[in-house]
Amino acid sequence: MIPLIDMDILRYEVGSKGQYIDEETGDVVMRNFNYVAECLDQKIREICALVWATEEPICFLSMDARTKKRHARRINKKVKRLEKKLEANPLDGAAQQEVKKLQEEAKYKPNFREAVAKKKEYKVGRKPNSKPLHYDNITEYLLAKYNCVMAEGLEADDLLSIYQREALAESKDPTTIICSRDKDLRMVPGMHFGWECGKQAQFGPELVSELGRIKPIYRGKTAKGEPMLAEMKGTGMLFFCVQLITGDSVDSIPGLPGAGPRAAFNALNNVKTVDEALLAVKGLYAKKFGDKWKEELLEQGRLLWMVEKLDDAGKPVMWEIPEVML
Repeated sequence: MIPLIDMDILRYEVGSKGQYIDEETGDVVMRNFNYVAECLDQKIREICALVWATEEPICFLSMDARTKKRHARRINKKVKRLEKKLEANPLDGAAQQEVKKLQEEAKYKPNFREAVAKKKEYKVGRKPNSKPLHYDNITEYLLAKYNCVMAEGLEADDLLSIYQREALAESKDPTTIICSRDKDLRMVPGMHFGWECGKQAQFGPELVSELGRIKPIYRGKTAKGEPMLAEMKGTGMLFFCVQLITGDSVDSIPGLPGAGPRAAFNALNNVKTVDEALLAVKGLYAKKFGDKWKEELLEQGRLLWMVEKLDDAGKPVMWEIPEVML
């Protein structure tokens, strides 16, 4: 079993251990990075042990603008050296091509969802400067020590989805396991694991089917004293359909206006197949938007769906409305 580890989450979790607040001054103090590195190594070892890993893990990271800017400095140094070479020999075709390649590589490629989001800016509520002090150090340490895959133009989550789906296409028996605390990834079929952190309990290891499952979560009481349905958790296509209805407030994805966990529960609780789930979602969107339901649903689906594959140019193939809904 090959652990596919979501390092976007782990970088924050471990990074938070690398600093503390001085009780006297109130200042944030950095710990020695050796301590942080050992915490990271230990966490990766623990995850591998809990998922019965038989091979070394693959670590997945998103190339954010901050990390890209730092990497671009190194690339630009190579470009300057090549440009000096071209001054002496302007007709050096190989050097010209290498300069163009490096200049393209140095450009930051934003998450494709930023262009998809029309109703509301994608992840608009995220604080840009909220990264732990050792964030960059952790990134460089991971790239130097572990087998890492960096996502550009999409998220690490999307690459985790692609890798696991490709593995399932090659073998009926699961050979990979996605290791992440991000609930969104659990729509992807195959093995999943989420490590315990704070009030978040451990998830799995669990085998997720294509259809998956959903579970209502109740908190507090309604005005009538009845249990209040606070959210819907789940896996597989059922959970994707839940999100199409409720949206995802963490990523600023609105979903179906006016619809919440209760609407998702009523629509999906008794469905038995993927087609039934998709048709239930279509019914709600058609009722809300009439003839415009397709364009409204397409935006939400492309924001929420974990990418299945890349095209020949290496760009994500975005979600399309399934034929059963048309």
